[in-house]
Amino acid sequence: MDPVLTYASLACLAVLMGLGALDKLRHFSLFEAAVGGYRLLPEMVLRPFSVLFVAAEALSAPLLLWPASRSLGAILALFVLLVATSGIVMNLLRGRRDVDCGCSGLGESSGGLSWWLVARNALLAALAVASGDWAISSARELVWVDGLTFFGATLALLGLYYAANQLIESHLKFQKMQNS
Repeated sequence: MDPVLTYASLACLAVLMGLGALDKLRHFSLFEAAVGGYRLLPEMVLRPFSVLFVAAEALSAPLLLWPASRSLGAILALFVLLVATSGIVMNLLRGRRDVDCGCSGLGESSGGLSWWLVARNALLAALAVASGDWAISSARELVWVDGLTFFGATLALLGLYYAANQLIESHLKFQKMQNS
């Protein structure tokens, strides 16, 4: 893959991980309640799990941005996404859709869980795979126009993420209104 696309992927993932961690820290009690809503962990481990989850998410963002730790950041981001997606899948398989996903916008009410969130997380996992050092194998020299392409691609990826996230949330809330 072209190194510009790899750099754009890791910048996008670093921004999403960093902003996700900041939102969870800002609304930590809501995030802890959302983790409890999944009903997968005993009550006594909710807080330690929540702290470790947010710490892993927060740590992955700067690790992705340093060349020496890029692969570790990508692995940590993959781990966070795998844990979050596993919780969503287990609840969907149990038929529990009316659970706050705790994945974005904790200050607002959530539309619940859906397979669309699983697909979204799978795409983010693909970004994590595309972000590691193993993905940068091109010997191509970067030129000044690559900087423009990098910023444009990063902003486009972030815009697509937030647009897709908003569509998923609106779809879930619309379904909830129809069923009530």
